[in-house]
Amino acid sequence: MRRASLAGLLVLPCLVASLAACSSPAGPCDGVDCSFFGTCGRLSSGQEGYCLCRLGAHPTAGGLDCAPNDFVDPCLGVDCSDAGYCFSVSGFPICECDPGTRRDGTGLYCLPDGSVPADAGSEVGDGADDAGADEGAGGWWLDEQVREPGLTKLDIVLLVDNSGSMAQEQEALALQFPGLLGELLDPPDSDGDTRPDHAPIEDLNLGVISSDMGTAGFRVTTCVWADVGDDGCMRHHPVALPCGYHSYPTWLARNPENADTYPVERMIEDFGCLATLGTTGCGFEQQLKAMRGALTADLAPGACNAGFLRNDSLLALIWLTDEEDCSVRPDHPEMFDPDREELGHLNVRCFLNAELLEPVSDYAAAFAALRPTGAANVVLAMIVGVPPDEPRCTGTGDSLGACLGLPAMTARIDPASTADMVPSCRTEMGLAYPPRRFVELARLWGSDAYVDSICKSDWSAIFRTLAGRVVAGMGEDRVCLDRAPSFDGARCVAQCWLIETLDDGRECPADPSCPQAWCPAAEPETLDRLLPCTDPSTGALCLPVKRDLGTTRDGGYERRRCLVRQVPRDPLAYRCGGPLGDGWYFVPAAWSDEGCAELVFARSGALPLLARGSSAVFRCPR
Repeated sequence: MRRASLAGLLVLPCLVASLAACSSPAGPCDGVDCSFFGTCGRLSSGQEGYCLCRLGAHPTAGGLDCAPNDFVDPCLGVDCSDAGYCFSVSGFPICECDPGTRRDGTGLYCLPDGSVPADAGSEVGDGADDAGADEGAGGWWLDEQVREPGLTKLDIVLLVDNSGSMAQEQEALALQFPGLLGELLDPPDSDGDTRPDHAPIEDLNLGVISSDMGTAGFRVTTCVWADVGDDGCMRHHPVALPCGYHSYPTWLARNPENADTYPVERMIEDFGCLATLGTTGCGFEQQLKAMRGALTADLAPGACNAGFLRNDSLLALIWLTDEEDCSVRPDHPEMFDPDREELGHLNVRCFLNAELLEPVSDYAAAFAALRPTGAANVVLAMIVGVPPDEPRCTGTGDSLGACLGLPAMTARIDPASTADMVPSCRTEMGLAYPPRRFVELARLWGSDAYVDSICKSDWSAIFRTLAGRVVAGMGEDRVCLDRAPSFDGARCVAQCWLIETLDDGRECPADPSCPQAWCPAAEPETLDRLLPCTDPSTGALCLPVKRDLGTTRDGGYERRRCLVRQVPRDPLAYRCGGPLGDGWYFVPAAWSDEGCAELVFARSGALPLLARGSSAVFRCPR
């Protein structure tokens, strides 16, 4: 620790001196690049520039530059504007300021009262003008929502297009989808180590729905039911003759209570019967609307799918279709009216009148709202009409940026037959059409969405990939992050925070080794200048497993926020060794068996680290 006097504060170049005295450029931040370890901010007067340094760096050159912190002594070189002293909290420096001064937003300057920086709460790294442009909150951070670890329940909804062109694809589904079920329920031992590749899914709900949502009462030749079709209700009356005519449960369920009497083979057989829906469904396929209806209105008490979805499950939504989505807005039933010739031929109306369709973003929001944790516990999979030999259209949603610009993915009317669209693929499996709305949804969803081609004759690799993504989503106590945080391997510290929001206003769980009474008040917006918890009798610093960050109002309810501890590890051990207590820690992709940037949850007891029903975000500086 170092102590300095207040006098040094007055000589900070261009920090508290006037613009003229410093001979600074025309703008307060012109020429101030902070060595790319920060961004230039302004004092409240707007005329003096200084460097807001990223977490892991500190100001130098009188506030006009930034340098990386020292790994061994984080306070080395941190002068607190010569108006305070530096101390280290969890390996990061922070200033305790003299009377008459106060910390700025970075916690590394001590400025005179009244000269609080105008950009004190700005994000650090992308320029002060972008403050507040982050994901969801605003300021210096980026949030990534993370799923609950250790999920043990899986709910799958499979939408099967039952229009007239799907006979061959339904047959392939009945033959090849059992591979996915077998992978999940009875995992193989592919490496020959006498152990299954992963733990089997022990609690599975599986429902099948169709794409038929009717035609708003208009009689259309390709639609048997003109009202609401199947309306998203799960199909449990098989149409395949070998299956007989008896009724199945609304959805198939295999769990610890019936596993002894309902073997995996029987569930696979039952699925083959339910998934063969036939080809008498409506030619106006409304696949996104059917999935949303199945999991919203149809889940209400007394409705057709009531009781299917569990609050503590991973939810997997799978679409199998060779057509583009045509989910029509409810206020535009004229889309289905055969007499409205000005809207074009029925086969191409969805293309010609895209403004009458519901926005894809509405469906992304609806699917995210299905879970208290938001999109983090929902996996999307789409086996649709993307070109089978085009890698830019196959993969996770965050890898499909170039797909929609490809010629094969351009939706256009066939000049040789103006009542038809040009297909995006034509193989032995038949024709399929550009699924632009599905790709758009996958891109909005990101890494938890997967797209592959229905035009492939062998779907076994597709289902293996889907099984892998589902298993990864349910992997115990670890998740793959979309963005890797800044990680100091010499101290085994990631420069981020994990914030849990409980489902009510109850207190964060108490930690007897570091009671909440020992911790200064804190909130999520000021974690970059968090004051440590201190034992009042000894002055020793401590880190509770969960620290109170106050409450917030969400949907009219009060919810408590808790800061989850980044658990210490041993810097001298190989790759930092294991956790030294309960909390979370970070594993770089280069160290991960999964090859991804991992957030790992460490707990010594039987209960999960995150409370059931809570949500969590991983907050990192920009």
